[in-house]
Amino acid sequence: MRRRDWLLGVTGLLAGAGRTRAFTVPPNGRLAFEIWRKDSQIGTHVLNFAQKDGALTITIAVRIEVFFGPIRLFHYKMDGIEQWSNGQIFHVETATNDDGKADQMRADRSVAGLRVQGTGAAPYLAPPAALPATHWNIAELRGPWINPQNGKLSHPRITALGEETVPLANSVTARGAHYRVSGDADLDLWYGTDQSWLSLSFNGQDGSAIRYLRSAG
Repeated sequence: MRRRDWLLGVTGLLAGAGRTRAFTVPPNGRLAFEIWRKDSQIGTHVLNFAQKDGALTITIAVRIEVFFGPIRLFHYKMDGIEQWSNGQIFHVETATNDDGKADQMRADRSVAGLRVQGTGAAPYLAPPAALPATHWNIAELRGPWINPQNGKLSHPRITALGEETVPLANSVTARGAHYRVSGDADLDLWYGTDQSWLSLSFNGQDGSAIRYLRSAG
């Protein structure tokens, strides 16, 4: 079940990478997802948004546990913070327990650009188009990704598959645009008509289907 790069996002549809970004903040300041494997919920992924005086702070919490009867087979925990000012990202920091393996990453903006360090890469200056792959911002769909778990830089291929009906939590559906990610990662993402993040899916290493179902919060 280990999938160290499972949290990779995709890089954006919007122009102006590395400069000022347009993005959609949920009206209630929260994005919450149930994480399902086969027919069982195995976790949650929650993002909380706070805006003040042109600044945006997003806190991220991911919790996953997979059991076989009373035996825990896999666990995953990530806590992170992402900060923007006047449409530009200036700080990201996360700590992750990936089934007992500790990972972390940090990125800070300097005059030269976004400087990244983490357990997955030596310190580097990110390309201007790079964004942390935290999924909520559709601008991820263009340019390189910064892995929010370990700081590794990746270059995905994105294929737009058109609009379709997307299942959400509690048997609700919504219309959304489907994007397939290939190359450095293998997953699918959906964004709503308001460009907010709707869903994510991928296959675990055991071949089981993992699906995010967005809830009401």
